[in-house]
Amino acid sequence: MIDGMRGCESAVADTSIVDGGEAWQACMQRNESAASLIEASLSRIGPMVSEDGRFELGYTLGMPLLSYVSIDDGEINVDRDIIRHDLGVIEDSERSLVFYLFGNHFVLDDQAAAAAASAADPRSLMALANGSSPIDNYFSSSIYPWSLGDDEALYQRARTEAMNAVLDEVCRLPQEDRDKIRAVTTLGETHHFFTDFMGGMGYERPFEVTDYSEPSQTRFRQWLETRFDSISRLNAALSSSFESFEQINAPSKDIASQPLNNYFEHFDAHAYGELPFFGWAFDANGEPFDIYVYLDGQFIGEADTDLTRLDVAQAIDGLEDSNVGYRYDLDFKTMSPGLHSVELRIVTQDSTSLLERYTLAVIDRQQSTPEPVASYQLPEPAAALPGSLRFWADYPPRETTVYYNPLAALWNEFREHQVQHEIETYADIISQSCFEPEQVFSHQIAPEFKGSWNPQLFAASASLNANEHYSQGINLYGGIIYADYFFDWLDKKGHERYGVPEMHPMTNMDPDLLAQALTRHHDNGAVFLSPYFVSILDGRFGTDEEHGKFMVREDNADYGSAQYFQALRQVMNAPAP
Repeated sequence: MIDGMRGCESAVADTSIVDGGEAWQACMQRNESAASLIEASLSRIGPMVSEDGRFELGYTLGMPLLSYVSIDDGEINVDRDIIRHDLGVIEDSERSLVFYLFGNHFVLDDQAAAAAASAADPRSLMALANGSSPIDNYFSSSIYPWSLGDDEALYQRARTEAMNAVLDEVCRLPQEDRDKIRAVTTLGETHHFFTDFMGGMGYERPFEVTDYSEPSQTRFRQWLETRFDSISRLNAALSSSFESFEQINAPSKDIASQPLNNYFEHFDAHAYGELPFFGWAFDANGEPFDIYVYLDGQFIGEADTDLTRLDVAQAIDGLEDSNVGYRYDLDFKTMSPGLHSVELRIVTQDSTSLLERYTLAVIDRQQSTPEPVASYQLPEPAAALPGSLRFWADYPPRETTVYYNPLAALWNEFREHQVQHEIETYADIISQSCFEPEQVFSHQIAPEFKGSWNPQLFAASASLNANEHYSQGINLYGGIIYADYFFDWLDKKGHERYGVPEMHPMTNMDPDLLAQALTRHHDNGAVFLSPYFVSILDGRFGTDEEHGKFMVREDNADYGSAQYFQALRQVMNAPAP
């Protein structure tokens, strides 16, 4: 991944040019691409093809779709001169590339005018239950919660016109240049939204999600009608008494703090029927362990471990491995109302110890006072927790109350459908151009890999399943890039080939271990890996201190970036066998 793709060598040499916008204009006027800057930057890492033949070193060409658009009084115009200039680097560089059709919620300066014009159309933005749209910021980017699947929305129309124009122009390139494009990634991270984009992806804040706009709710009712065919079948499934689909509103009220007109209005972080138990744990001596989960005294499964917890690794000095998270999602949809006990126990080769104990109140629709349920008397663990074990049980609270609303489960399923359908729609546009379907990848986020995140906020899980529209492109940050959990996940999902559009370890790691991880991805079916990121412009064009921590450079001490650079150099200079 390259920062500064709209720069060029003569603009960098011209000291009178002091910002990226001026550089872009100068390079446009001189009809000069960033190819020589890319070559100078990547050649510091290694040759174009590694000596052992495993890796080819290229670049990601991001095509920011909204930057090609101007909107005047609702009229959309696409500037093909800018598109053709951006494509010039393909002809000027001999290196292979990943072609990134970038059109998601991140909005930089070159897209700001078109974004503001698009956002003036209410249909273009998702809405929270209170009707507001959570426009936010992330580093130097503005964040717009663009609506999903609304063909009448101005933003959707602008993005589609821009993508079609870009595809038309790239397909006009000579075949020898098109052959350099090894993969095409679609849109970028696509998901639903919530308040506090930078820090609100967990369970600490009030549960507020999108999309409650009227067009979205109308599509929800249509989706329900397609799913159940008749209102009587829906009522039978929900034990409800709706008279028509038009009577249904998406659930949006927390029964614990808001009055409800009917039970099916209830919605909170767990109303869909699952409660996560998560935290972090590691043994300072490296001793392996499992985490067993017991419900009412009976074993029900093992928690997932090896999940990424960057917050823990960055807070504990000397902890190089961020894969210390654990999580177990308890399905309570069919559990009897009443007071239940949940225990998490640490199990080693030699002992069993109590990690944490919880009381779970499952409440029925009548909100009856919960009574203790019959349970098996589980023997107390024989051992105390190992002294070398460091841990914290983050969630849920030790006494937790849950209410299952089957309509909430359907609402979350529909929200996931919206995300998946959005990616499929644009993937199909690409496949219908000059690119082969197997070249098309998503460019997606997987909240499940972050042990403390709430996947329901994003509603992206369905888009991570194998499908006929695109191959899986999945961004990996933190220890997940080398975790067994990720490779097991690929097997479970049936992904035999995949790409990683963004990739950074974000912790200090031994370069040899990182190099082994890169090779493991190669051997496991990865088509491309895109380390995030390399800058080809110098500091006078402006820097973002927080974003700069990700810069893969030999002298960057942040986030293990220097070790990452060494690992990339190592795999690109690996000797032939």
